[in-house]
Amino acid sequence: MAPVRESTYFPPLDKCLDGRHQLFSWRTTYFGLQELEGADTEKSLERHLTDSHTLELLRSSLLLPTLPTAQTKSTFETKTSAINVVPSAQGRFDIKQIQDDTLWLSAKATIDEVTALRIVILEWQSRPAFLLQKSDRQSFGGSFNGSSFQPTLSAVRPTPEFGRLSDDAVPAGSINSEETRRKRLFSIYLEERLYKINTCGYLLRNAHKRHENGENNIGQRSSAIPHWVEEIGYDILANWDVPGIGINVLRSRIRDLEEGCRWFSSDEMQESIMVEWCRSQILEMVAILDVTLNALAIQDQLPPYDFVRSWFKLMNDYGFFEEFQPPLRDLYDTHELDLQSLCSLVSLAVLKVPAALEAFTPKGRETDDAGYLQNVDTCGEITEIMINAASERLQVASPAVLAWSLILQRLRERSIAARDEREDRLSMHGPPGIVGSPEAETLEQPLFKNSRSLLRRGSSTGSDTPQQQSFLEQLVDTVMSVSVDGDPVAYLARAAVDGSHVLNIIATLSTSCYAPSDSDQGVQSNLRIRRILMDLVGAVLGLIDYQPDLVATTLAVLSGNEDYWGLLHHPMESHEIKPAAMFMEDDIFMTKIFAVALSRFPFEVLPFLRLCRALASSHAGQDGDGLPAIWSKLATTDCLTCVLPASFTDYQLLPDDEESSIISLTADLDMFDHEHTTRSMSYKRLKQSGGSAPAHLLNLRQIPQGTTGRVLSETKPLVVLWRHDYCPLAYLGMLLHSASSIEPSFGNSPQSHILSPEAIAEIIDLLSIILLTSIRGTSASKASLSAFAATQKILDTASEGLDLGQDIVSVIFDIFEKELGRQPKPTEEAPLIILLRCTQFAEALLHVMPDRVWPFLGRSSLLGVNDSDSQLGTVLASTEMVLGKYDLLLGCVHLFESLADDAISHAVIRKSPTKSVARFAASRSHSTGVSQVAMKKVLLSFQRILLDVYQSIPTWNFAVIEQRHEINTRLSISFNRLLTCCFGIEGQSDTNQKLTASLMPAVEQIVRIFVSSAGAENTLTYMIRMIQEGVTEALSSEPRSTLYGIQQTVEALRLATTVLRLNTIVGLDCSPLEEKILRHVSLLARCYTSHPIFRHPVIELLTVLVLSADVADGQPASLLGHMGEDAASQFLQVLATIDEPLCHRDVSVSIWKLLSAVVSKRQQWFAIFVLTGEAPRKLIKRKITELDNRDRSDSIFGIALDRLSNIGRSNAQRALAILEFVALAADSWPWTLAIAEQHPRFITSITEYISQVETVTNTTQNRLGQAGMEYYKLQMTSYITEILAMYTHHTRQASNTSYAKELLPNLTYVTTAAVIPPEYNASLHSNLRQNFEDRFENCKLTAFKRTTLKLPSLGESFYYDLDIASQILHLDSSWTGRDQEGFAAELARANVNFSVVEARISLFHSWKLLAVELSKSLGTDSDYQKSMADVTMDCLRANTKTTLPQAIFERLAQSRADLAFTLLQSLIEEQSTRAEVKSVLFTAWDALRAHGTDLAIALDGDQAPYCRTLLKILCLSLQAHTSSRTVPSSVERGVTQPEYTQKRPTDANLSLTTVLKILKLVVANGFRSLTTLLHDSPGRIFPDDFALLAAILRNSLRIPGLERHTTALLSTFADAQTSRYASTLLSWSDQLATNRDPIYGEMSVNFLLEMSSMPALAEALAVEGILNHMSDTNLIKLLRISRGMGPFDQPVRLYNIWVRGILPLLLNLLHAVGASVAAEISAALNQFPGQLERASATFAYYGKVPATNESDPSSAGYISLSMISEAQTLAVISRMLDTYRDAGPSAGVVSSEIMEIMWDRLRVKEDVQTWLQTRSVLRERIVPMGEREQAWAKMRPGENGSSRSVNKLEEKVVEDLEQLMTLLGGKDD
Repeated sequence: MAPVRESTYFPPLDKCLDGRHQLFSWRTTYFGLQELEGADTEKSLERHLTDSHTLELLRSSLLLPTLPTAQTKSTFETKTSAINVVPSAQGRFDIKQIQDDTLWLSAKATIDEVTALRIVILEWQSRPAFLLQKSDRQSFGGSFNGSSFQPTLSAVRPTPEFGRLSDDAVPAGSINSEETRRKRLFSIYLEERLYKINTCGYLLRNAHKRHENGENNIGQRSSAIPHWVEEIGYDILANWDVPGIGINVLRSRIRDLEEGCRWFSSDEMQESIMVEWCRSQILEMVAILDVTLNALAIQDQLPPYDFVRSWFKLMNDYGFFEEFQPPLRDLYDTHELDLQSLCSLVSLAVLKVPAALEAFTPKGRETDDAGYLQNVDTCGEITEIMINAASERLQVASPAVLAWSLILQRLRERSIAARDEREDRLSMHGPPGIVGSPEAETLEQPLFKNSRSLLRRGSSTGSDTPQQQSFLEQLVDTVMSVSVDGDPVAYLARAAVDGSHVLNIIATLSTSCYAPSDSDQGVQSNLRIRRILMDLVGAVLGLIDYQPDLVATTLAVLSGNEDYWGLLHHPMESHEIKPAAMFMEDDIFMTKIFAVALSRFPFEVLPFLRLCRALASSHAGQDGDGLPAIWSKLATTDCLTCVLPASFTDYQLLPDDEESSIISLTADLDMFDHEHTTRSMSYKRLKQSGGSAPAHLLNLRQIPQGTTGRVLSETKPLVVLWRHDYCPLAYLGMLLHSASSIEPSFGNSPQSHILSPEAIAEIIDLLSIILLTSIRGTSASKASLSAFAATQKILDTASEGLDLGQDIVSVIFDIFEKELGRQPKPTEEAPLIILLRCTQFAEALLHVMPDRVWPFLGRSSLLGVNDSDSQLGTVLASTEMVLGKYDLLLGCVHLFESLADDAISHAVIRKSPTKSVARFAASRSHSTGVSQVAMKKVLLSFQRILLDVYQSIPTWNFAVIEQRHEINTRLSISFNRLLTCCFGIEGQSDTNQKLTASLMPAVEQIVRIFVSSAGAENTLTYMIRMIQEGVTEALSSEPRSTLYGIQQTVEALRLATTVLRLNTIVGLDCSPLEEKILRHVSLLARCYTSHPIFRHPVIELLTVLVLSADVADGQPASLLGHMGEDAASQFLQVLATIDEPLCHRDVSVSIWKLLSAVVSKRQQWFAIFVLTGEAPRKLIKRKITELDNRDRSDSIFGIALDRLSNIGRSNAQRALAILEFVALAADSWPWTLAIAEQHPRFITSITEYISQVETVTNTTQNRLGQAGMEYYKLQMTSYITEILAMYTHHTRQASNTSYAKELLPNLTYVTTAAVIPPEYNASLHSNLRQNFEDRFENCKLTAFKRTTLKLPSLGESFYYDLDIASQILHLDSSWTGRDQEGFAAELARANVNFSVVEARISLFHSWKLLAVELSKSLGTDSDYQKSMADVTMDCLRANTKTTLPQAIFERLAQSRADLAFTLLQSLIEEQSTRAEVKSVLFTAWDALRAHGTDLAIALDGDQAPYCRTLLKILCLSLQAHTSSRTVPSSVERGVTQPEYTQKRPTDANLSLTTVLKILKLVVANGFRSLTTLLHDSPGRIFPDDFALLAAILRNSLRIPGLERHTTALLSTFADAQTSRYASTLLSWSDQLATNRDPIYGEMSVNFLLEMSSMPALAEALAVEGILNHMSDTNLIKLLRISRGMGPFDQPVRLYNIWVRGILPLLLNLLHAVGASVAAEISAALNQFPGQLERASATFAYYGKVPATNESDPSSAGYISLSMISEAQTLAVISRMLDTYRDAGPSAGVVSSEIMEIMWDRLRVKEDVQTWLQTRSVLRERIVPMGEREQAWAKMRPGENGSSRSVNKLEEKVVEDLEQLMTLLGGKDD
């Protein structure tokens, strides 16, 4: 390792120790490269890998480590000095320990101190994950056989993770010991070495992909890999000699392996250390060889001679690792195959066979001037090494030996040709040559019989110079001088072919060779290796004739280990060069292999079928109509080879043939059994047609008379190659038809020997591959047309020779049923091959003709749909479970996936009416003719079988463990997809009407097992076991799984997440799976740390677990309690890194969402852990607010504050998740605001953000993405506003209003953006809905509305689930549309628009909280009042202008109105005099008019609450125009003062027209409407409605200048007959009373009272005889006949009507009308003798009331404010009546008509005077009535009040009594 400099690779140490920087380990880098999905991940990796220091390390990744020096020691001391690293006060790290460990590692590993220090820091940073893995493991229940979970070893293994490997043996008590820590350092050191090489190999492999695609062919580059990855790979190659350095490092690793490791003295530990050490060296050797192979593959020219010489010397020294064996028995049979395979491949790649064969030609001189062939000594040494390997029969070396023999033979031929030409020239000008010399004869010996013709291919020696000729001769002479018996070249070739069986070795390398652990790179490497081997096979073709071994090898190289399912799920990209493409483009291959195989067909049927199958899998050369290039060979040919029946003699030898091998038929030769042929209906039709029958149909059944052929074997029976035109594919169809017959139909036909089970399987496999290639070869947009046309042509061609009514599909299905009916022996695999191939054919056919597959499966015995036994279960139990191989089951799992996909993707098409189908592609008719009932039955039967498999599979034995992994993975994927598609969108409530109705019965089975069934214990336990197995695989020292080993765990986690989310949909509080996961939650924590690929699914599962637990009644299950405090502490430390250093956006966002759920969903103890960074137990003895700043920075909450301190530069999606976490934390845990307040930058940062949000948005457009990212800005502003609202409340509680004042100027954007109407694009949504439903009839757009199965997320799938919609509609051309502008884009735009609307509504609600909070802090601030008045008007204006759907608008309008009311109420309470506040009246009136002023309609619907809010706003806005000094209304005080005592303001600018309209439309007409509606629908009108109208009336009448419009007012109330409706309401009030409470009577009297406050209206009431109307009501009669109702009598409402209604009303009438009404007033009062008598005695003084009666307010002697108010009103009335009576005629009245009221004024005066003189007794007898008076009783008296009062209530009582005394004493005065 090179010395480490300060850079982003290793920043200053303090940043690493305080959590600001997480180091990139090479393991993390390697895994990060494999998952380049998120943009943020790419950026972090790109920054890391493009750093100059990181690049330098990659360039030197194969160099030996740098030794410690004085300079590195000085750098180390500087980095760890006290000036650069401040010791941790909390003991988070020990710098002395770090220094000691660094020096120890440097000494042991012999590496420089800085590199060692970085490894020590990596160990320190990963320690929480290590401790979590070593925490107590939970036991796993279940009755499974443990042996079934011991997978067998595989030849291809992923690279292990050393940092977590060999610590299993560490005792729990020594987990933190020095020995354990240093052992981890040892493991991480080895891990870093290995993964740095692996990373280099990954980069080189991607550079090789670019090399294959071409420098300028970037458009075809895979979009999954960023361009910078390829650039780094090229940079590595350009700056250092990878192959040459690799040899030196390889020798070093071999030496280390031999010497062993002596790092530790403990014998017990040394044994495990040795295992790990040796394994590391072997794996590094494998990685180095892989890097070397990739570096060689990317170079086209011949390698330099020094490298080639060194390489083969290394191989010679170690015998090509043929006998390699690890030094420890524990490592036997682990990596030897990988090592040997790579040695063999590198040895072959080093020779560069294609380039070497072109050497010493004009082409060779142009491309290779300094290759190893230019060095004679090197070539001689290579020859000696090859001869040694050949003599020892080293199979590893055999491909190189064979290649070298070919190169030598080519060089010898070049030398001979050059010498012959030179001697010919010399013979004309000089002495004779040496053509006939013995040496020349030796050189001219051919290697094999036909080698000269092949090796002459491409040769050109005409331009050789004499110098070149002498060099070639010297080179050949040196090679030929090697001591060996006979010709060295021929010896090498024979030894490789005959001795080492090199063809078998090549086949093995093609199918079982080494591949990297990452799947995509593994496929690419396999292709690369097979291309190298393909070059060798091509060179061998000239040496070896067509033979079975050569064909088998060619097939292995062509196909590798690809099968149908691999091609189905991993289709090759068009730019990838496959060996099949190389084969078809090479005339030699096609001539010497394919042409020969074709000519020998059908005599030798398998080679031809397998070649066609291998070539058909390539898209290269595909025709424009979608047919594969091999189609031309299958459609027609002119030769075939067959065996003549022994009894057939109708042929003759042609006389001109010298060899007597050419014969001619003298009669027709039936190609099939004659009896069967003559019975065939198609044959009869052909015969009847005579000469008009197509020749190609006749040629399928017979070879006509006169056909000539060559006899290939003269022994009986004869084998003849006929010149006969026919269609091979149609012939294959007839062969299958014969195989489907119950009895064999060949008899003595020429084909009686060829129809074996293998041949049948290969024919069906060929058809499946051709169909699949045609389907996969067309683009998605054309799949419905060209794919169908191509497949239809294939099937029609294969069916040409069949009987009428039959086709190839029915034939294959017949074979399928026939094989299902057989009862094979347990060890007989041949029938299973046919069944598997038929399953593959059904899957391929399903893509284009589902109407053929569904009915077949419905009647087939495979599933037993029609109440019969399932043959799949029979075969599974009788054969596959016995063999331990589950190929058929796996094929059926794939078929089930495709059936589900077909049901989903054609769901809409199949629901469309017949007339709609014509609009779709013609091929769609095959998709629509499938019965929904049949589909339900098939899927249900299939699902039951697979659920049984899923439940019982844990007890099965597997010969190939990867099959178990793949079955588990694919079943989990299928179950998850079905659940998501059925429950992820709403659709119809009736399951039969849902789009996915055909899937519902099958899905209900899944729900029964996973959600609602308590008997599924084994299934759920097995899901947990799969997760456990994934953890074990990821941490194991010997990983035993391929891709599916890890993927099965990922899919199990995803399935568990979906099932838990399903709980809320099916209505379960707690499912069995939830309980199971809770018991094993610590396993999920360990799973998170075991492999990066697990992180996202684990976090999502934990999030859903927290949310699901919160739904249950009662206290939710504690996550902390199930995980354990220690494990939770370690897990949170791991989470605190927030997926650094990779910074994968999806993972980090999901982590913040998990934390948000924890702090907001009643996970109290876990939340404290998250917010404080400490265990709850440690915080019991001290307050949370006492945590110092250092502790807070260590908590996740502190990390969140740090991240938001620079929010303007943060990724929008990540910042949004963090803001949500902080907002929820502050809402659920208010004390966190104290922590936020102490943060130096957080509050300032978010405040600056909302003040500059528009600027931030413009300057970060690239960061935020496209225009649709507007919702992120709004939602972020919403969360910030909510946080600031809570923070403002926090500061106000602390009596600090300075922040609110500072915040107000920064709210310009918020105040505007929050209240403007959301940008709902009505035209977009309406057009989308109309166009969609026109295109897809019987399918509503709302069917794709997302449900709660997925957590809501703003974006392109917010409202409509775009993923599910794409799965259902992607086959329709309109979904994608032209230029990607189809329905998919429209739905995405609609979702983005919905997201913007949602974000703006969220912002409004947050602003509402902040505005209300600011009103409490800044209510008196003039600027605030202006701003809030503007906000109030903006809210009301926004409600008058909207395009939102009604449901959304109603909710938002109500919220806006609530905010407007709250703000206006605050302004009114503060008596604001701002002009803007008064302007609210006009906006409020406009808003009410826009909604509707007819209260009968407005209050009789769903919008009634909104209307009431508008009325309240209108009432408050009217109050703003009244004087703030106006005395309280009569309702508030219980008495109305004379008009001359009221002070009214003047406002010249006020438009009284608006007020008059309000009085007419709202008050007068509204009161009438309310009274009528109350009578008709009592449940829709409430007393508050009448009180609200009365308040509006009161405020309106108080507005200055209104008295000048008395005429209009009188007309308004007269037209509305207000007084009549008021008296009518009073008359009904006793009937409308609830619980004897006549509340509507009080409302009626109060309304009349408000009207009487204006003299003109009071006079009108008097004229209308309102008193007479009232006196006739039952309620007034009740007051008259009673003994008197006091404030303590029930119902209290009657007394309130008397004291606050009737008395003030009489006073107002008397004041307004004057003396003329005095007699009527006196008479009206005296109609209540009981009330007057009680009022006279109400203040009777009884002294100290006995204690037994103190608690009874109904007893005499208690005083309330209402009693005093009653006396004041009676005193005023009495005094006015006395005045009029005394005036007599001068006042225009008869004094005798004005009666004395029966109220004893003098008695009252004496009693009041007595109370005022006995204050102590008075204080005890005061009773508070109502909430306001109770509040006064608890308040201190005012500054101006009597010092003798103890509370404000007493103060008010005394003041009122004194005023009463004034009123009572007036007459005496």
